[in-house]
Amino acid sequence: MQCADRAVVLRDGRMVGALTRAELSPAAMIRLMIGRDLKSLYVPPAAPPGEAVLDIVEAVTDTYPERTVSLSVRRGEILGLAGLVGSGRTELARAIFGVDPLRRGAIKLNGEAIRVTNPRAAIDHGIYLIPEDRKGCGLLLDVSIAENISLPDLASYLRFLLVNTAQETKNARIQREQLKIRAPDVATAVGSLSGGNQQKVVLAKWLSMRPKVLIFDEPTRGVDVGAKQEIYEMLRRLTDAGVAILMISSDMEEVIGVSDRIAVMHEGAISGFLDRSQFSEHNVLQLAVGHAV
Repeated sequence: MQCADRAVVLRDGRMVGALTRAELSPAAMIRLMIGRDLKSLYVPPAAPPGEAVLDIVEAVTDTYPERTVSLSVRRGEILGLAGLVGSGRTELARAIFGVDPLRRGAIKLNGEAIRVTNPRAAIDHGIYLIPEDRKGCGLLLDVSIAENISLPDLASYLRFLLVNTAQETKNARIQREQLKIRAPDVATAVGSLSGGNQQKVVLAKWLSMRPKVLIFDEPTRGVDVGAKQEIYEMLRRLTDAGVAILMISSDMEEVIGVSDRIAVMHEGAISGFLDRSQFSEHNVLQLAVGHAV
């Protein structure tokens, strides 16, 4: 808005319109950015969301040291976290999980303040992160499915300081069956799997540990359509079992089609919350560029 003489808008790999300086406005850009109907993905929860499980209170990250973030994720709820690239969503997830430091603010679990200084502390509290970069941060690609699944909870598989491989394999087979991981065997190296099946392995390691809060950062990026639907169904089954889910996604259809509520970030702060009755691409984009709905 401040620098451009003209603006062009791309959607789904094609240029869909251009705006002169005189025509340039957030509303005009949003109209061009939307330009399509959303397929309905939403499956309502089995019961209304319960009390807050995860509370983020005036959190400050290194990326936006002058901005604070406050939000709550309730039991049995999928809270979608939307925003433009660089709005601070991933940085917030990393701080909640203890990968990056939290400069200020508090993290509360079931109403009690907890101290999360590293990922192990988050894991011990039942807060798990499915990262944006599953290959670089979520998996060991040259290691088997079974070993990837057991790794974050390895102490549970130890017997006299040795890994009980029979127990490890048994649990991996259960997860493979439940999550429909398509692989010849749980001894298969994760690097040989498709993107969707790799994502399911990331999920499997956390589901083995009875999560309280799951943070999904781009849950279906690089995943085929069939695996996407399976992951969406899994999210709903988890919330129906009482898990609180924070889902970060840049896919507008996914955010609107899967979430029970949406929080939108703009330049390191929450610019607004939307209930399902307010869901639309227009409203999400308005908040994403810092305008009120």
